Amino acid sequence: MTAQADESGCGRCFDVGEVELLRTPGVPLPADLVRRVAQKDPFHWDDQPAIIRRVLPQLVVLLAEGEAESDLMARGLAAAGWSHWPQEQAGAVAGFLEARWTQTLRMTSPPIPACAVFESCVTASSSVTPWLARWEAETGSAARRHLADSLGWWREELVSGNSPFTWWWGTGTSEQAAWHEVKQWLAGQTRARDAGRVKG
Repeated sequence: MTAQADESGCGRCFDVGEVELLRTPGVPLPADLVRRVAQKDPFHWDDQPAIIRRVLPQLVVLLAEGEAESDLMARGLAAAGWSHWPQEQAGAVAGFLEARWTQTLRMTSPPIPACAVFESCVTASSSVTPWLARWEAETGSAARRHLADSLGWWREELVSGNSPFTWWWGTGTSEQAAWHEVKQWLAGQTRARDAGRVKG
């Protein structure tokens, strides 16, 4: 996978040598270049999906290692429309996101907070539904702890009603609908937890 041969990129953000690297298949890219490519406004590129495909093998490594601004990097994936790629490619991205989220939920101390991983998965897919479903299915102590922590992580957003999905790729209406779904789910989980304590 490589960028188009005539990809020019943004000359203010990427120099000629960096763009040439992106055009060259099979050559490892500096981590900083991968990071900047994923984080930059998608409209920096003539063919942004091709650019994301080029950096994807190294991008998933950065995300798995706990990149601090993973939601911003995930915006690049969303803008590339990965879910509409050929089945094998789309399946690989979906599989990575699912594995990353599941692993995070099962870790007591993940590289970055579980809520940050959740936000990046949501950003990459423009959906909260599959990630909430996985969270609910995970019944271990680590997943429960991450659930409790989420109430503090999103404290301001839960009070204000403002979405925490800073880099949502879609309409404001769809973003607010997604955040409403999360709030409803959190409320349901809290009620179930409190009911369990009463019975106990």
